Amino acid sequence: MTIKSITIHPKSLSLHNNMKTQAEVASSTTNSTPVNVKDPVRLAFLGGPRTGKTATILKLSCGTYRDTYYPLRKTTPVLFTYAPQTPELTLILDQHNSKQLLEHALARDDLLLSPVISEALLRASLKSLSAGSAHDIHLAPHGARNDVYATSRDGGSAAAEISPILAELIDTPAFNANQFIPFLEASLHARLGKDVLRKLADTPRQPVNTEPLLVASGAGEMNGAIDGYFLTYSAIPSVEPPNYDELNTQVSPTTSVESFDSYNSDGTLKTASFGASKNDTTFSLLPVIKAGLEEAWSEYYTYKTRWDQGKEKDIFSIKLALRTMFDGKSSFKVDVPQNKLLQTSMNPADPLCPPPIWIICTHKDLPLASPKLINDGKKLAQLWRCGFLAVDVAQDIDQVLALMIREVVERRSLQKARKRR
Repeated sequence: MTIKSITIHPKSLSLHNNMKTQAEVASSTTNSTPVNVKDPVRLAFLGGPRTGKTATILKLSCGTYRDTYYPLRKTTPVLFTYAPQTPELTLILDQHNSKQLLEHALARDDLLLSPVISEALLRASLKSLSAGSAHDIHLAPHGARNDVYATSRDGGSAAAEISPILAELIDTPAFNANQFIPFLEASLHARLGKDVLRKLADTPRQPVNTEPLLVASGAGEMNGAIDGYFLTYSAIPSVEPPNYDELNTQVSPTTSVESFDSYNSDGTLKTASFGASKNDTTFSLLPVIKAGLEEAWSEYYTYKTRWDQGKEKDIFSIKLALRTMFDGKSSFKVDVPQNKLLQTSMNPADPLCPPPIWIICTHKDLPLASPKLINDGKKLAQLWRCGFLAVDVAQDIDQVLALMIREVVERRSLQKARKRR
């Protein structure tokens, strides 16, 4: 079975002529069937206007991008086959080259590995040293396989081959701090019947401009099956210069919303409000997006737990009886108070831990790019204990996807290990 590129992005329809996509590269390999053909890795891009979300997705899926900026109006998914074939991508995804990947990451100023990946690399390095092996590759000479991709080697060779990966990248409209909903039980775009809407069904439906960050039902693209989030911001300090009135009334001469020094220890701004003025940078939106995601996933886990605990069960089921006997818990007991939300966990091995976040700084090579903004993003990633990468769509950016996929794989391994204990 061969997976071909399925790109449904409205901006990319004219970009497919004479273009070799990732899927076409994947179809030419000997093993062109993705391991995760029934469960694609679903990753969402969130960020302010002109942060390069659409350009990044087009570059990853089509190999090119458009310089002209067209604001996205609705959430749009792009399904394609990701073929990691370059040595750098193989190094990132190969779980048995930990020492080389650590050295590669430490030598780069534009990359900060997340603690999940760093700790996994350290554990693998210590394991290889204790086994008396000079290289990690001797631990798995014939390759390895996980839920997302397979790694293969010929005769224990250091050069590994990564199988194609089915990925779904979700492009979202520019984030508006004054107009967003963290969580909804059903999508705003779901068509409800007259028995539910009652008198509201008789009135003309108004267009919806507010997009939820998370939807409980599968009707929306931003549902609970998201595997990770890219929070994007631009290295260019400002999209529109502020006028004199805004400078005098909203920003003091000693405090800048662009500076990392204006943030508290939890990543929130000390003084300025988000999304209220034109002089806010896209970097200043990141704490708002993160706080919205945390609230959304807290509400989602609470909703899902109450739904699972409150649904009807067959008391005569042998499977349910055995599960109850070994768990030592009653299947009908609801442990979540009705007036409280479940707290999300920061432990990546915990099932209540939200999907991983990577901060992506775009436009790093443009003449107007601010080195301080790039460095501030790296500091914020250290504060949030997440990954950071500065990119420019004019260059090769496939490592963006490879790093997030490696993060997803390592988190799933931690959660499986916790279940076995």
